[in-house]
Amino acid sequence: MEATPEHEIFMQRCIDLAKRGFGTTRTNPMVGAMLVYEGTIIGEGYHQFYGLQHAEINAIESVKDSDKSLIKDSTLYVTLEPCSHFGKTPPCAHRIVTENIRQVVIGSVDPNPKVAGNGIKYLQHHGVSIIQSVLSEDCDALLDKFKANLSGLPYIMLKWAQSVDGLMAVAGKQVWLSNSLTRMLTHRQRSEYDAILIGKNTAIVDDPILDARYFNGAHPIRVVLDSMLSIPHEKKIFSDGHSTVVVNTLKQGKEGHITYLNIGKEDIKEMMKMIFNLGISSIIVEGGAEVLNSFVNAGLWHQAVVIRTRQDLGTGLKAPNVSGKLLANMQLKDDEIMYIKNTEIA
Repeated sequence: MEATPEHEIFMQRCIDLAKRGFGTTRTNPMVGAMLVYEGTIIGEGYHQFYGLQHAEINAIESVKDSDKSLIKDSTLYVTLEPCSHFGKTPPCAHRIVTENIRQVVIGSVDPNPKVAGNGIKYLQHHGVSIIQSVLSEDCDALLDKFKANLSGLPYIMLKWAQSVDGLMAVAGKQVWLSNSLTRMLTHRQRSEYDAILIGKNTAIVDDPILDARYFNGAHPIRVVLDSMLSIPHEKKIFSDGHSTVVVNTLKQGKEGHITYLNIGKEDIKEMMKMIFNLGISSIIVEGGAEVLNSFVNAGLWHQAVVIRTRQDLGTGLKAPNVSGKLLANMQLKDDEIMYIKNTEIA
């Protein structure tokens, strides 16, 4: 059966639902689902938290008691192929068959090797009609972080502000470029990511707190690159009691709120895999210029958030240059914010 414009309308709603799980699903994918009976939505849900029920189950269980008899004659829409294996929760495909749902409309095939088409095969084997690839590009975009985690890496977002003349800092001096509204936005982003990473020089010169104090959300874990452990311990990342990971080549272990991660050698990809193994599934790389360029040069980033301000520095450190797919841009007073996707990372 071919997809129709109606299928796309309902799938778009599923995509919008899925995005509500950003920042809370951790290494699980963002997924949205809904049940539709004769053009009317009778149930909807999304994957809300890592380890809890999946979107399909939440959609089924959201149906009012008075409408439960309609479930078997409804169409289930879901952004991602239903799982067919036992993990932290039972297989969604099994529940769909148990509910006697006869048609499922799917956006993306699950890239997880544990599923990878097996959910679709299971449903078809039990007589369920499948319509695939509805708004697949948009549904695939929901899986970017999930795919990064499947490869053993955190989802990596680069973020910096730059002046109108393409500079981002003055050597040895703290410089504020973005406006107060943009800073509130960046603090919201911090609350949605597991960690935030900076280099030694940024820690020493700027002495940042790296929290989400301008937004009511969780504070990220701070990750600082300090190969020879030369950052003074009176700096805020050490003295304020929040969790900090120090990536270095000398020391391993945990001392209070500080975790020392000895990477042995300064290989950026291996370093990020070790950071992922600490339970960090997403990370913002904020600087400085040398650190950001090391990720750009290695092609090791998934998204970049570039804040173009109208300030003119005249002299200073040049901002990185990235190319990719422009996902969106927005204006906050005099700051232009661009969201760029790396289309070349595996």
